[in-house]
Amino acid sequence: MRIGIFGGTFNPVHYGHLRAAEEAAVKFLDKVVFVPAHITLDKVPAQAVNSKLRLEMINIAIKDNRKFESSDIEIKRGGISYSYDTVVQFKKMYPGDELYFIVGEDAYKHIKSWKNASAILNEINFIVVSRSKLGFKNLAKLAGFLPDNLKENIVIDYNGNRFAMHRNIAVYFLKITVLDISSTDIRNNFKNNISNLFLLPNEVIKYIINNKLYS
Repeated sequence: MRIGIFGGTFNPVHYGHLRAAEEAAVKFLDKVVFVPAHITLDKVPAQAVNSKLRLEMINIAIKDNRKFESSDIEIKRGGISYSYDTVVQFKKMYPGDELYFIVGEDAYKHIKSWKNASAILNEINFIVVSRSKLGFKNLAKLAGFLPDNLKENIVIDYNGNRFAMHRNIAVYFLKITVLDISSTDIRNNFKNNISNLFLLPNEVIKYIINNKLYS
């Protein structure tokens, strides 16, 4: 089975996240697992809604999609959520499956700063998604964002829109539907009593209002 790991704060989950997961699944995957972070390096606890509530919003949003699941492994692990630790756990949980890590273009461009970035790229496939109208025009330039020790050994496959790393491991680049939706804007809309209709599922909107999450 081809399984995608989709991490993030999801504060809150919205249609931009859901559409990215859907298009990645259609192109590459049998299943996408949403993994909300407990705490990330750029978000102190006070800036993010309680992780269990963010997980519950994900579960509400994905309940009707048979290809989507959620995982609380980062929440249970506690502390700062590092992608490397999550990948290690997933490889133990799914030893016979083909794993893919789904990231946005901006996150990919900072991959050198990730904990054990080279190890992750050597162990698991990546799907880098872009919501830009331009998509991915220059794969050679994108190779420059990889850790230095990996650059010399990759093969750029322009027809497949990917970097072949080694064995069956690759970094794929996928242009997806442009949905300019921001979790920050959604939170501000709730705070300022502005409609969020059609930015995220209605049941998630009701959950946020009922629990007064962003007021």
